Amino acid sequence: MKTKRLNRYKTYVLLALLLILPIFGYVQAQEKQPDVSMALQGLLDEQVKEQGILGMIMAVRLPDGTVVSKNSGYADPAGKNPWSMTTQSALGSITKTFTAVVIMQLIEEGKLSLDDTIDTWLPDQPNGDKITVRMLLSHTSGLANYISGENVMDPKWTHEWTPLELVAEANKIEPLDEPGSDTAHYSNTNYILLGLMIENITGNPWEQEIRSRILEPLELKNTTFLGEAGVWDGSMIEGYAKIEGSYVSSLNFPSYPHSSTTWAAGAVVSTLSDLMTFASALFDEKLVSKETLAIMATPLGKELETGMLWGLGGATLESLPGGFGMGGDIPGYHAIFIGIQNSKVVVAALVNTQEGDVIAPSVMALEYLLSLSTKSQ
Repeated sequence: MKTKRLNRYKTYVLLALLLILPIFGYVQAQEKQPDVSMALQGLLDEQVKEQGILGMIMAVRLPDGTVVSKNSGYADPAGKNPWSMTTQSALGSITKTFTAVVIMQLIEEGKLSLDDTIDTWLPDQPNGDKITVRMLLSHTSGLANYISGENVMDPKWTHEWTPLELVAEANKIEPLDEPGSDTAHYSNTNYILLGLMIENITGNPWEQEIRSRILEPLELKNTTFLGEAGVWDGSMIEGYAKIEGSYVSSLNFPSYPHSSTTWAAGAVVSTLSDLMTFASALFDEKLVSKETLAIMATPLGKELETGMLWGLGGATLESLPGGFGMGGDIPGYHAIFIGIQNSKVVVAALVNTQEGDVIAPSVMALEYLLSLSTKSQ
């Protein structure tokens, strides 16, 4: 569910630099005003070829607010269905940002605070009197992850789980750190607990709060949840993995995790159009205030494995001051959004090949857009 490819970030950035700079350099040499559309298409074509994946789609919001989108390759091995802005795919852990937005809205409404300990709403949680809302949001609670890359395909995850059962699985594992450590330990458990808090505070299901506070106000009509009827029966594209030289559909993955194992940590399904709308709204103060977003984007813990600097509901990189975003994975799918505070610049991308990477090309596209913004000043 988490974007584990972040631990290969530096390698991919170097690769992306080699791929993208000649493309952008060519465009700049040919025209006074760079053709972002051509540059983006070139980047995606190169990435699909170099990564050896089915396809990729990316949208960028320019410094002037214009959105440009391009796709390369296909969403299926038969090459019949090209990616489009309305192709529905899994967002994985970008769901965490949706959950974080609801929590931050509740804080803005005065219904809780970042430094409240969670025992008020979750009295049975061990260390609940020491773990704060801020720690859950920033992965600094020290809680173990109930499911991770090492055990995600364990057959036990194939049946339906309740959120409390998922938390109980995590609590069987020794804490990874003391609550409030400067070292972040990425854990889906944190966001399952946040989902339970949302339900306890509002009296409504987590899904209802996501719909009423985010999906409906932003008119995200193609965004839903993995557990909804029809999602796995055709509304969402299939994910794929390469096995022995051929592509295998996620529908045929052995021991594929039940949708209930993702919930408030990874259950949102969407399109690139809706994802760009959501990300843009976050940076445009339509979901939370400018001050709240600044708090969300302030690093609180560093993940040693990946170097990610975790804020509240997302992360940033040392190389991107003012940046904030979130990546997401479930088997067969990868997604990302990333933008810069106090600007219009946003990038979002999707792939449905297990071996695909959306991080490096998205970061490089973002850095290019920032260079355009600097030149226009």
